[in-house]
Amino acid sequence: MKRLHTRLGSLLSGASFSVTSKGQCIDSNRIRNEFIKFFTENYNHTFLKSSPVVPFCDPSVPFVNAGMNQFKGIFLGQNKPPYNRVVNSQKCIRIGGKHNDLECVGVDGYHHTFFEMLGNWSFGDYFKEKACKMAWELLTGPYRLNQERLYVTYFGGDKEMGIEPDVETKNIWQSIGVPSDRIIAFGPKENFWEMGPTGPCGPCTEIHYDHEHGRRNVSDRVNRDHDDVVEIWNLVFIQYNRAFDGSLKKLPCFHVDTGMGLERLVAILQGKKSNYDTDLFIPLFNAIQKISGAPTYTGGRSKLDTDYRILADHIRMITIALADGMFPHQNFKLRRVLRRALDIAENTFKCDRGLVPELTNYVADSLAEAYPEVEAKLKQIQLIICHEEEILKSLQKTVLLEWKALTQNHSDLDELNVEMTPGIVGAFKELKRVIASNTKSIPPDLVFKLYDTYGLDMRTIGILCSHFGLEMDQSSFQDLLQGVRKKSREMHQVDISGNDVSALVMKYAKEHKLLPTDDSFKYMYYKQKDYVFPSLESRILGIVCENHCVSQGIPGLTCDLIFDQTNLYHDAGGQISDTGYLNLKNGTRIHINEVTNIQGYLLHRVEIPEDCSLSVGDKVTLEVVSGKRLDCMRNHTATHLVNAALSKMLTVTCQKSSQVTDSSLTFEFAVYGERFDSRDVKKVEELVQTVVSSAVPVKRETVNGQKLQELYITNRVTLVPGEVYPQDEVHIIEIVDKNLVSREACCGTHVINTADIGEFCVTSVKSPSSGTRTLTAVTGSKAADARRESIYVLDKVSEFKKCVSSLTENISTSLEEVRTAEKNIQNIMQKLITQDKHTLPHTIHVSCLDELVGLSKKLKQYGRTFSRENLEDEMQIVLQNLQTEPFVVHFLKCSSSADDIPLQKATKMCPHLPVLLIAASGDSLKARCCVPKKFISEKFNAKLWMEEVLSVFEGKGFAPRGQNSEEVFNMKKKYVKEDTMSTLLNDAVTSAKKFAEFALHKS
Repeated sequence: MKRLHTRLGSLLSGASFSVTSKGQCIDSNRIRNEFIKFFTENYNHTFLKSSPVVPFCDPSVPFVNAGMNQFKGIFLGQNKPPYNRVVNSQKCIRIGGKHNDLECVGVDGYHHTFFEMLGNWSFGDYFKEKACKMAWELLTGPYRLNQERLYVTYFGGDKEMGIEPDVETKNIWQSIGVPSDRIIAFGPKENFWEMGPTGPCGPCTEIHYDHEHGRRNVSDRVNRDHDDVVEIWNLVFIQYNRAFDGSLKKLPCFHVDTGMGLERLVAILQGKKSNYDTDLFIPLFNAIQKISGAPTYTGGRSKLDTDYRILADHIRMITIALADGMFPHQNFKLRRVLRRALDIAENTFKCDRGLVPELTNYVADSLAEAYPEVEAKLKQIQLIICHEEEILKSLQKTVLLEWKALTQNHSDLDELNVEMTPGIVGAFKELKRVIASNTKSIPPDLVFKLYDTYGLDMRTIGILCSHFGLEMDQSSFQDLLQGVRKKSREMHQVDISGNDVSALVMKYAKEHKLLPTDDSFKYMYYKQKDYVFPSLESRILGIVCENHCVSQGIPGLTCDLIFDQTNLYHDAGGQISDTGYLNLKNGTRIHINEVTNIQGYLLHRVEIPEDCSLSVGDKVTLEVVSGKRLDCMRNHTATHLVNAALSKMLTVTCQKSSQVTDSSLTFEFAVYGERFDSRDVKKVEELVQTVVSSAVPVKRETVNGQKLQELYITNRVTLVPGEVYPQDEVHIIEIVDKNLVSREACCGTHVINTADIGEFCVTSVKSPSSGTRTLTAVTGSKAADARRESIYVLDKVSEFKKCVSSLTENISTSLEEVRTAEKNIQNIMQKLITQDKHTLPHTIHVSCLDELVGLSKKLKQYGRTFSRENLEDEMQIVLQNLQTEPFVVHFLKCSSSADDIPLQKATKMCPHLPVLLIAASGDSLKARCCVPKKFISEKFNAKLWMEEVLSVFEGKGFAPRGQNSEEVFNMKKKYVKEDTMSTLLNDAVTSAKKFAEFALHKS
């Protein structure tokens, strides 16, 4: 922490801070610690660390945006509370949605994308009175806030909701000593908290602070969006549950959930009206000024000061999000904020590169005491930012070029920041198509597409619509947007219209009150000498055939069967589904082709034999195809080891996707600013194979969402960025070896011991996009086969190496021998390039190709030298044997490759005569002719002469750049079937000779 205090000290020098009544400066860390200390020491609360801002058990939000997020499972009754009383400081991010802080950031003094929420919770313990008294005691005691500046609000009731005013809370505040004229009632918008459309909810009471001391009662300014009177603490009393029909019922157990924004509290205690004037931001402003050389921050409303605030806010949010394991590629809102910060750094502060990553150091200095993970992951954070910076630079170049081409005659669109909105090109094209349809308004669904797909904000959409003269219905768009968000939140609700199989199954399950399929038996296997996958007796609960739920299966058709329980694995977690057999009591055996999951109801696809009868209620026995399952298990466990190996080797990486089949595993991962080549592949193989050889047990542990969060906070589990995990049951697969440790949340099936993987080898590594690699590998017998194949290929390469060495060192080597060797090398290279990806280890594949390319180059160079030496000899012989003809037409026999023969050099050997030379190799040939000026006439020149050759080969000709086509003319390289080459060459030479004889004789 020495670096922290040194840097903060230098950057805070000259900053003016307000003091407490005792004359002592209160810094933000002390304020945060005082809150936690108050509740832990005085009121027996347990301190829980902040959860990450990644909401990995909550699909309804892109970020953790409130202190209560990590306790949702408790409020919903899914998890038991770890303690009755809890206190913490929660990292929160709010961008868009109900709390759209992004557009307000930098404009006022209290909106932020990242903020800390101080909170205390009671889970079935104390309630309203205790919560209010503790809050008032802390504010007026340790924090020494003047009571005359405080106002409180409470829920004033609502007739539509059927809830009376929360008089109990009002009376509590009066008993504490708050004057009645400072206790203000508000409606449900301000003072009734709800988690969502359904679920726990209740009234709340807020504490507001007046920044202006010594003035009249300002109750009329509370909750009116005034900067001088701000909410600082919200106490929520969770006592109701909202049902699907909208009704409210009292909960059997009441909870308290409070939240106070640290940034606002710090501003108050440091005597500042704006959060940006506190020690949470001033060091960042000073750092920006020092690095960029820009004018000093003054706290005003100018564009420069606003950009100071935006950049400082955004870098805090970016640093926290990246430190908590979020990645820009899987969260477009994070990427949007990051690009906005990069844009301001470049355009306002004139720092093309480096400012944004450097500022993360100062964020760490400010927050590392409370959140040490920020300091620990600085290197990774900066690497990701630099990588995103390069991506944006590259993207800007291509987008700008295309945008300029599209908008040559649209100067009024110059105000748009195209660099920050790469999707604007596609959006512009979409709008042009709307114009072409002669419509005067833009459909709401297209507005949503511009917003959601192309990433345009509403201001940009408005400018584009105005430019094209299109009307936009904002209200309809907002309705559509809210509908999409509601659908996302209510994933359990299914549209049962039409013949959609998912809707059909859910409707059937609801009508017949079916429980979800119990598939826990997929994990119930063991090993004796071999793996044993026990059969399972099950009962048919439903049959889906041709989009209808039927009581009996139809013979000859494909049907989906729903069972009460199954031992087959359905497609999930990147692993393909099992196949199996359905055994009837009469001995009939039906193959199960695949298993799919529809919200917990597993559909087993079968083709019902003609002579078979299947009915709902029938009891059958389910059997897993063991070979396929075991191969999938090997590959899935190996996938975890690959992920662990990459995490150990690379500074920062994450899984993007994976696919596990019985034949191979494919793992796509991120690479930030680091190489990943064959040496790294070899290291991955060595690490994985070492763990396999060590015969390490593979353990499975089942935890709930609360426990998963604890494991993630303490870096004891690996999660897939962007993946949403169930709140009630998550499986952790653990492999602990001295060389490698893997702990991943995973629903897949795995081997019991790493030794059962057998062998492992990587067979392919590709780079589908910048910063992404896709690794394919095989295990078991397929890996052994690949190793054996590598021995054969290595032997072949060794033979070629000896052959090439012998050819190039032997003075009696013929040109034909060189050609044959080169052709053989090209053949095996082509086989390596086109072969099946699973047949050869990647490292061997790459090294052999490199070796063969080198040998091919060596042969070509030798052949080129050989050809050029022979060229001079051959041309000398041609000229010596020249009889009475005043021209030369010749096929060069010394050519080993049409590209290698320097025809220009050959034609220069007889500058005094017209010359036409043809060179050929394999299936390609080329030609050149030169005619001295004194031989040129209307009937004879280089172009006319070459046309005789072109007609034979059906080729194309050209004059070299800057040269007269009558003097020099070439034939482009032409490919000809080898079996016709000899005949065509003879025809071409004959035709060229006849033309020259006739033309020159006549001239």
